[in-house]
Amino acid sequence: MNATLTAKALLADNPNLTVEELAAHAAGLDTKSEDEFWAAVREVNPTLCPDW
Repeated sequence: MNATLTAKALLADNPNLTVEELAAHAAGLDTKSEDEFWAAVREVNPTLCPDW
């Protein structure tokens, strides 16, 4: 599963995940994948990280 789908699946299963919990899932991703992960997080839940 790619980083975008992972982020979307995580938030679909648990929309109340915190930034810290999401960061734990993003740990270990390469730089490009991590960027894709956080872009998907912002797409699904823009209020989670409003200042990004």
